[in-house]
Amino acid sequence: MDVTKLLDGMLDRENELSPVSATFKGLHDYDELWDDPGPEGEVAWLAYLDEYIPAVERAAETASGDDALDLRLAHARLANYDVHARGIQDQRKNPLGVPATVVNAAFVMLVREYAPLKERLGAVRARLEKVPAYCARAKRLFERPVDRFTALADEMVKHSGAFLTQVIPAAATGDAAGYADGLRAAGEKAAAALDDFIAHVKRRPQSPAFAAGRANFNRLLQEHHLLPFDATSLRAFGEDQFRKLQREIKEVAWRIDPKKTPLEIIADLKHNHPRADGVLAFYRDWMEKARRFVLDKNLCGIPPREELEVIETPAFERATIPFAAYMSPACYEPRQNGFFYVTPVDPQAPPEEQEQKLQGHSADKVPVTALHEGYPGHHLQLCWANRQTRRIRKEGDSNVTVEGWALYCEEMMREQGFYADDRIILGQKRDLLWRAVRVIVDAGLHAFDLPFDAAVNMLIEKVGMERVNAEAEVKRYVYTPTQPMSYLVGKELIMRLRADFMKKNAGAAPRLFHDRVLSCGSQPAGIVREMVLA
Repeated sequence: MDVTKLLDGMLDRENELSPVSATFKGLHDYDELWDDPGPEGEVAWLAYLDEYIPAVERAAETASGDDALDLRLAHARLANYDVHARGIQDQRKNPLGVPATVVNAAFVMLVREYAPLKERLGAVRARLEKVPAYCARAKRLFERPVDRFTALADEMVKHSGAFLTQVIPAAATGDAAGYADGLRAAGEKAAAALDDFIAHVKRRPQSPAFAAGRANFNRLLQEHHLLPFDATSLRAFGEDQFRKLQREIKEVAWRIDPKKTPLEIIADLKHNHPRADGVLAFYRDWMEKARRFVLDKNLCGIPPREELEVIETPAFERATIPFAAYMSPACYEPRQNGFFYVTPVDPQAPPEEQEQKLQGHSADKVPVTALHEGYPGHHLQLCWANRQTRRIRKEGDSNVTVEGWALYCEEMMREQGFYADDRIILGQKRDLLWRAVRVIVDAGLHAFDLPFDAAVNMLIEKVGMERVNAEAEVKRYVYTPTQPMSYLVGKELIMRLRADFMKKNAGAAPRLFHDRVLSCGSQPAGIVREMVLA
């Protein structure tokens, strides 16, 4: 059996079925096409799974070495698709994917400079012109969508109109200026089609059942993420971590001010922030400090030709990025250029609103954010992952490993001395506490019938989160089962792996362990463990 040929065929077919996903990977042969969100598309996906799941299982019976490992990665990837297609049935229940696909595909084609602007805008226009047909096909599957998912889709459609009809045409500058009118016309038709789509979905009978269900949740944990947990043991892990972090937070808070509670101290620290006109420079400074610290301490290698630009959030994204966000380079594009967006404070906003925004850029939070998103966190890890030479590994996207690595880096950089101020440590520990509650809520929502409002109240009561932010968090959790748990679970698995690696390699420098982990790419944590300890 030629395993490489089998897996290449599998991934090629995946890209044909999901051309938007191919665009995100940096494969641009499909940039003018959409997925098929209708019944025929669903049948095609199921046929793909029925062909490749048994083919991968048969090949695994006789494979060895790298081929055997690659087949396990392929099986984990297919298991994810199978659970969502057959078990959760996202395509029939969640209309959010339709407007999200339209907006995100256009956005990534604007901001990633993989081709001349005229070429990219031409493909954007061709895609937008096909949105009415795309929406018409999607309507045919939604017989009883989930009410919370419909509300989220409605919200996204309302925010997408200006992006499609104003922002995209405004991007046609310089020698691409002649594209503006065509983009505007295509954008108006696309916006109208999305309005019509969501109106149709809202008229359908709605279901309150958002949960993935325990069986599907367990399959994702064990068959896709390859984790040693089921829903029950995962929830117990989150509860144990929560209690441990509560004790640690109390100890740090007492060192800062024994007369105040941790939440009171954190509230006070939010007022320590840069001036509105200095926010971008503040992030750039800390991002450079983090990169320099990694190099000076020889903590891990930095791949050649990587770039990270810290820039203002594009105007069309500011409504959905209130503070900051990271966009990674595509795995197949030669230019490994990441973007860290910082949303500026509107100088025309009322003073109290400006102050609220500035508190989101607390001077005690930015250092941890910089290392988490940049060096040695997401940007560095994903640039290394993009250097994989075997396709199934290059396209690996384990949330547990990606998010776990960034959270591990927060702890590791504190151990190495990047930050020692108890005020920064308190904020970092508080965010870990939030990640522990995420584990509990994730399992609760999807496997133990935890109501939406109860999940919101847990974030308010256990983490001190504002209600509006807690509601926004849980809105995302309900349609992303096993994603919220990935941060703390991934971090803990890497910490355990480090302990075992150091026992086996006594006296080894930290860089040896870090480079071993980074060289594995974004594979499931269990696979990373095997590769690192081999």
